[in-house]
Amino acid sequence: MEILLVGTFHLGDTSDMNELSEKDKSKYSDNDFEQLANDIAEFQADQVFVEYPFLLQEHLTSVYRSAEVYEINEAFKGNEIYQIGFRLAKKLGHDAIYAVDWNEQPEESLDLGLVAEGISKTEFEEIMNRVKLVLEKDSTIIQQGNIIELYKHINSHEYIVNDHQVYVDLMQLDDEIAFEWVTKYWYYRNLRIVRNIKKSILPETKRAVILYGSAHNYLFKQLLEDGKAIKVIPYGDWSE
Repeated sequence: MEILLVGTFHLGDTSDMNELSEKDKSKYSDNDFEQLANDIAEFQADQVFVEYPFLLQEHLTSVYRSAEVYEINEAFKGNEIYQIGFRLAKKLGHDAIYAVDWNEQPEESLDLGLVAEGISKTEFEEIMNRVKLVLEKDSTIIQQGNIIELYKHINSHEYIVNDHQVYVDLMQLDDEIAFEWVTKYWYYRNLRIVRNIKKSILPETKRAVILYGSAHNYLFKQLLEDGKAIKVIPYGDWSE
């Protein structure tokens, strides 16, 4: 089967750095998200997977099926799951959209913020400053107002590799908390999500879309393609 991997910014409130600011979000209207959903819909996916807790599938299905009938919580309407995922799945005539996320904290405390106060403080700040520079470049592209070009950019090979390099560099710090956080939380989380995706693939599905925070792109592609049955196509490499 083929999977179109669409990394996204988080549109709702989140502690994730990969979030559009209110100023940047104001640059895009419903029409822009409609345009993006129309473009992705050309892939003709049989299923759409989104960053919503796997164990809350029943709730997500209920919200999805009532989206055109009842008033939806404003916080949910501001989320990329609604703005892009719901639009896409409804355009394709799907009766459900699939929750595959896992995002629980390990038993031991792995606060990455503590690295900023530890022996690797300087190196950690350098890594975080690189992230800020990338987000500033993203903001420049955002101001141009072309949402498809923006999403092609954050799903390009260069962007995906550079994004993943942050996690590789964190693992090399002398501060063990960084290594533990990447291996016991970040890698573990992505393994669980990919497991959930594979569990959720219907027997008849030949094409699917994964809409997720773009930081997951590198590991998703690697882990999903470990089995020869799946071909992953980053949105940045896909053309109709």
